[in-house]
Amino acid sequence: MKCLQASGSDDNYPKFQAENTEVLGIASTSRFSQLAFAEFAKIQYPLLSGGTDVTTVHKVMRAYGVFDEARLVAKRSYVIVDKAGVIRYYDIRPTNTEKDLLTTEQLLTAVKKINLGS
Repeated sequence: MKCLQASGSDDNYPKFQAENTEVLGIASTSRFSQLAFAEFAKIQYPLLSGGTDVTTVHKVMRAYGVFDEARLVAKRSYVIVDKAGVIRYYDIRPTNTEKDLLTTEQLLTAVKKINLGS
């Protein structure tokens, strides 16, 4: 599941783990850039990367429909995939501004609904 805004979200990571949910981050940057950012932001959850080949990450973003081709970046999006690999929640936000980001509580509510239905 890729569902958290990296900035400040690591404090909430245990809340998702308590719901038997894994969190993944993905960005169209090199592995080196991701590692530097993860260290700076103290992110503990996995960040998906294509290593030095960011086109690998672009393929994943295209597959989920979250790749902004013009800017070569991911659209701010939240995707929840169940254990069978089925997308159960999909939300692309209109902008990357704070007012358009989902809160941890909103995401946890979605996770709990999915877990109850599984």
